[in-house]
Amino acid sequence: MSILDRYRINHFAFKMIAIPVDPAENEKYEEVMARAKCIILYGVKDHVVQHIAKKNMENEMWEALKKLHQHTSVQRKMLFENQLRSYQMQKGEQIDVFLDGLKKIRVQLTSLGPTPDQALMVRTSLNTVPENWEVIVQSILGKSSLPNWEELL
Repeated sequence: MSILDRYRINHFAFKMIAIPVDPAENEKYEEVMARAKCIILYGVKDHVVQHIAKKNMENEMWEALKKLHQHTSVQRKMLFENQLRSYQMQKGEQIDVFLDGLKKIRVQLTSLGPTPDQALMVRTSLNTVPENWEVIVQSILGKSSLPNWEELL
């Protein structure tokens, strides 16, 4: 049984309900809305409560939550994009360890939106190796086309 069923608010979750004019119906509506607000408040972390507790309607609370998390996703994506741009192979690091680090950043970016372009990943990996890899990089660049990301791995 879902939490929406348990608190008998499942029919409110999927459509907008007009505020009843009849006082008896309005009392029932207010009770259900209070339960919905409690569920939302119980379901978020303490630092988020301050952003939604003063909202009058549960749909306002929900919209505030969506906005908060959308901004967080954008910030996280920017962080991982910056990590990808600044990722460097360390001197003495093995190539499989280096590529694994790039792969982890790519997975994080993919979880936040579209998968980073394979050509970008190949160019990033070729641009971030140390100078002693220059011969290998030049031989890859000398081919008629760049390998895809899976071929490089």
